[in-house]
Amino acid sequence: MDRRKYLAHFMILFSGTAAAQLVNLASYPFLARLYTPADFGVFAMFVAVAAVPGAIACGRFDLAVPIAPHFGRHAVLWLCIAISSAIGLLSTAGATLYWHIASPGMSYVMPLLIGLCVFLTGFTAASSLYLMRHDMYRVSSASLLVRTGATVLVQIGLAFLWRTPLSLVLGFMTGFAAQAAMLGWAIWAHIPPKGVRWPHMRAMFRRYRRQVSVDIPSTFIAAISLNLMTYLLSIRYGQRTVGFYSLGNRMAIMPLQLFNDALSQVFFQKAARSQEQNGHFWNEMKFNLLTSTLLSGGVLVGIWLFARPFITLYLGPDWAPAADILMILAPMLAVRSTCLSIATAVFVLNRPQWLLGHNIANVLTLALSFVIAEFAGLSLFAFLYLASAMLTLEYGLFTALLVWAARPKRVDGRGAAIVGKHARN
Repeated sequence: MDRRKYLAHFMILFSGTAAAQLVNLASYPFLARLYTPADFGVFAMFVAVAAVPGAIACGRFDLAVPIAPHFGRHAVLWLCIAISSAIGLLSTAGATLYWHIASPGMSYVMPLLIGLCVFLTGFTAASSLYLMRHDMYRVSSASLLVRTGATVLVQIGLAFLWRTPLSLVLGFMTGFAAQAAMLGWAIWAHIPPKGVRWPHMRAMFRRYRRQVSVDIPSTFIAAISLNLMTYLLSIRYGQRTVGFYSLGNRMAIMPLQLFNDALSQVFFQKAARSQEQNGHFWNEMKFNLLTSTLLSGGVLVGIWLFARPFITLYLGPDWAPAADILMILAPMLAVRSTCLSIATAVFVLNRPQWLLGHNIANVLTLALSFVIAEFAGLSLFAFLYLASAMLTLEYGLFTALLVWAARPKRVDGRGAAIVGKHARN
């Protein structure tokens, strides 16, 4: 493994993430004083609702972009765009129907924005992977900064004209659209895909449909799992609590998640290539696991030491509950971050069903915590302590399984390492 190139590609992606988070960090004192916790609660609910169909916006064929044969890479990209368009339209129709039944007479702007958000999620995911396949990591990295900058400018600007939760949503969508425009320009300017060829698209669909048939429900459940806390806090503890959780998420959890997303994307590219060339990816696994663990551990300590003084001084004393929530969830967030950075190993191992099992276990664990809180009448902090402990255990067990599965098995007297049976299938 070329560690220098691996680290260089990671640092390119991470630099874009870091710059974007610095812009976010600079905006929080303004946003926290321009919008209320309840406004952020509504915004968080919009993001959570759109994130569930958005997670499967490409039908998970975006995962085929790095591993598709050279001749099929264009067809996979077109396939992702077509599926994203269809799922975006379905999401709009579903949200419109819900709005019509639940709140007759309300504006249908929100369902339209949900559908657009789903399409943009799929388009940007597939486009970023397509660019990184051609080693255009810099464009993918820069697009994150463009997205964040546009989001912040519009959210702050609209607050002086029209201070509602919808202003936060419109800013978010503007940033998403700016990122998509930049990625689309880069593709068609430098590595344009060939014209739409339906026979090639059908061939790629048939080739990877078995993998995505397992991964679609897995990813759908994973999206529910990652956003379930927002729903549960809203049901039991109200929109203000969701607002505190949401802004705490934006300040500490999202930067960590984006860092590990960058690490995970590079890991997936390198591990898939190493598996094809060497028959295993143990070196990539060790390197990724060490890097992610060090970062997550540092963030964990930082949250425990500085979350409360930083948030109360930076955002104001009214936002102190956000620090308390972060400090309780910090251990779970650290373990989850490490786990997600290597979760794509299941696709290299050809074991996507493992991820499905993990995601189901994750949802059931959080749901069980909520049921216990309901019957026992737990306070907010007691519920968070319980959920954090149970989820930390579940993420830790799945991480251990991936590490065990990726280890080469020794099969001869000289101790030569070869990949195990699970990787040969």
